[in-house]
Amino acid sequence: MLTPLLASRRSCLLSSLLSFLLSFAGVVILLAGAGAPSARAETEASGAQRVAIARLDFEGTIPEGLQDLFSQRLVEGLAAAHFEVLRGDDVRQKLSGRESALVDCQNASCYPAVAAALAASYLITARVAESNKTYTIVMEIINGRTGGVLASNRERCETCGAEEAGEKMGLAASALRDRLEAVSRTPARFVIRSHPAGATVMMDDKPIGVTPLDADLTGGAHSMQLVLVGYDALSRSFNVVSGVDETMDLSLVGVPSKFPFRTAGWGSVAGGVVLLAAGIVTMSLDNSEIGCSSQERDMNGHCPWVRSTKWWGATMIGAGAAAATVGGFFLYLAPPAGRTFMGASAGFSAAF
Repeated sequence: MLTPLLASRRSCLLSSLLSFLLSFAGVVILLAGAGAPSARAETEASGAQRVAIARLDFEGTIPEGLQDLFSQRLVEGLAAAHFEVLRGDDVRQKLSGRESALVDCQNASCYPAVAAALAASYLITARVAESNKTYTIVMEIINGRTGGVLASNRERCETCGAEEAGEKMGLAASALRDRLEAVSRTPARFVIRSHPAGATVMMDDKPIGVTPLDADLTGGAHSMQLVLVGYDALSRSFNVVSGVDETMDLSLVGVPSKFPFRTAGWGSVAGGVVLLAAGIVTMSLDNSEIGCSSQERDMNGHCPWVRSTKWWGATMIGAGAAAATVGGFFLYLAPPAGRTFMGASAGFSAAF
């Protein structure tokens, strides 16, 4: 009777232990799944620059398996702590559904649009050509902002097997990564100009000089403000690609004028008309007799004194004409109803 009882207890114990292990495994899997988004969030929060492999072309007789090996070695060689590498499959997925010019981009004119769509600071293009078991590997680092080539690397593997060629690809990618790291640590030189010049430049809320200004900026996001008396403050936010020289030309907008052009214009025109009329009347009174007594009149009955008003009349006519002219000019300058008079136009151009 004891043997079946012991067997039953042993079976219950094993079932309980198995249930506990399954539950523990489930908890571990859930924690791992929850940790993955957290790790991705930490990577995004760390501000790691993204590098996208925009193109990987093959020429010659290269089997599909060897192509996958080259792609893997390329990603492994580019991997670095402060770089997030976006590989070919992810690139195609992000560009899918967009215009074909981005998907098939092969020149500097469309590289900036590709980089913007991928949110990448740099693009990598690679080409592997095979001829009689000799592999030529060419790689380039593309500035995601301008589409220009920042650095390139060329490797050649003569009479190589598949594994040896793959290792050569990894070495070439590592060499290119070193160049990329050097470029990413180099400050960017910014030339900042304003029209008019003399504006104070506030970079990330700190004054750094007066335009025109040459400044070295670290890679990443920056905010800039130009301040000049008599002009509206101009603010810009932009991302800096390390090691890339750029120029910003900015036109400041004048502060809206508060002078009452319309009121002053009509007032000046009215005053000018009054002065003109008064001047004409005054001119007409020139040489007219001033009243006198009968004893003071001459033998012809004229008074000996006459008015001399032509100079006064001429002065009033001149002042009236000037006032009317100024009034007309003010009315010309007066903005249409509902608009504000501005002292300058604004524009923005940058060699990005």
